[in-house]
Amino acid sequence: MRLKNRKKSAAAIKSMKVGTDELKDLIKGAVKEAMGEEDDTGDDGSDTAAALDGITAEDMADIIEQAVDNANEKRKSRKDAGEEVGDLTADEVIQEAAEIIDSMTADEGMDDDEADPEGKDDDEADSDEKDDDEAASEDDAKRRKSAAFRRQVKSGTAPAQRKYSSLFMGGTASAKKQQKSVPPLVNLARAIKCLDVFGRHDPERAEFYAKKYYNDTSMAHEFKAMSATNPTAGGFLIPEVYLDEVIELLYSKTVIKELGARTIPLENGNLNIPRMTSGTRAMWGGEGRKIASTQPAFGNLRLSAKRLEAIVPQTRELLMSTKYSADELFAADLSRRMQLGLDWGALYGTGGEFQPTGIANTPGVEKIDAKKMDAQYAADGKLTADFPVYVKSLVMSKNVDDQALGWAFNSFMEGYLKNIKTTTGDYIYRDEMNAGNFLGMPYKVSNQIPTDSKTGCTEMFFGNWADLMIGDQMGLETYTTLDGTWTDENGVQHNAFEENLTGTRALMYDDIGVRHVESFAYVHNIKVI
Repeated sequence: MRLKNRKKSAAAIKSMKVGTDELKDLIKGAVKEAMGEEDDTGDDGSDTAAALDGITAEDMADIIEQAVDNANEKRKSRKDAGEEVGDLTADEVIQEAAEIIDSMTADEGMDDDEADPEGKDDDEADSDEKDDDEAASEDDAKRRKSAAFRRQVKSGTAPAQRKYSSLFMGGTASAKKQQKSVPPLVNLARAIKCLDVFGRHDPERAEFYAKKYYNDTSMAHEFKAMSATNPTAGGFLIPEVYLDEVIELLYSKTVIKELGARTIPLENGNLNIPRMTSGTRAMWGGEGRKIASTQPAFGNLRLSAKRLEAIVPQTRELLMSTKYSADELFAADLSRRMQLGLDWGALYGTGGEFQPTGIANTPGVEKIDAKKMDAQYAADGKLTADFPVYVKSLVMSKNVDDQALGWAFNSFMEGYLKNIKTTTGDYIYRDEMNAGNFLGMPYKVSNQIPTDSKTGCTEMFFGNWADLMIGDQMGLETYTTLDGTWTDENGVQHNAFEENLTGTRALMYDDIGVRHVESFAYVHNIKVI
């Protein structure tokens, strides 16, 4: 009968997608992590450490074998009760194994007379135990403990309590709390690694690794849902639960979004936003005279999704690492490149099929050449304290809404403005700018706004940023290759295989446009150096 049970257990283990060795690793890893987590709750984990001390590989195999038997018995009972059950999973086996270990730690706390198989009284038991401890070596003690533990495992003793079971399971409240504290960008990095790197684009493998490396059941569920959609080999979307969070976080870090640019969905990749270019006007008239008619004029802002792309190279050692700092570094690099691409497109995009039209190149936007201004405002491009007031007045004279007025310039411009003084030597704007405002409105610094090293000239933007529209079609798409090739911005070709690199390709389909051209002013040829 025992041989039959062993064959049955072996067949069950073989049918599982996770092998015995990996189950051992999962159980051992869970115990290791449990030690750290118990410290936070006031439990030093000594019971668990004592329970596992001296357990051999054979003991662990017996644990898994008994766990499979217990899981199959429970499944049989559920099936007999008419409940539909699927294939045996690794989670069921791990849970049963955790209960067996619980029973061991519980039984270690029994009274001596309960633990003594020969029914000796307390004095005799204490005396024998003392003699045994004195006579036995440490190795002998471990062997006895291992043998007793194996008898306990094989007997299938029911646990008196489930003190440690939750440490092995991914769906506990503490695990969920820990997952919620993980930043969205780190979740993005982990999703990419599980799906593209460890899972090799197989959602089922990715589901397993999400549980194994990160104990993340939410991400595992997303991968499981993806497997039902049968993604093609052309690439995979990061699960939507992370996609939404990451895109919002990425947008919030861009200069244009921080100043008030609005995001709208491009469901089909195209969108027409109507706008009124001129309105009706009420006029005075006299008795018996015809009422003059006026008619509003309309236009539209058309957004058509364009591809924003980046390849982020990393060393394989960094990408294969599951440490938090490695995930954070990878995600920060990926998001930073995409955010810079969005900002540049909004400010300087040339338009056409492949780029959005940025503010600087949008027809109708007020363009001011600082070198051609009167000396009251700029002397050969060097701005005076009156110039910012002039720019604001010029824009507001066009009846622009003031809901999200703000400035964008680079670090050289920021330093120049902070150093403007009165005739008595007092700084005019420094205190206000130290608080993040300039002339009563917020400003943001972007060093993608260039400063010409030859002429010492730079540029600045001012306007109602709520009239800058970001159209997003599908969010973020990634694909990671471990053996591809790519060319960097300097024209150098890299081979992942030869250089032991990985390349993560990130794609977003967005467009950016100005809803009201009257809302912005673009100033260039500002002398700062």
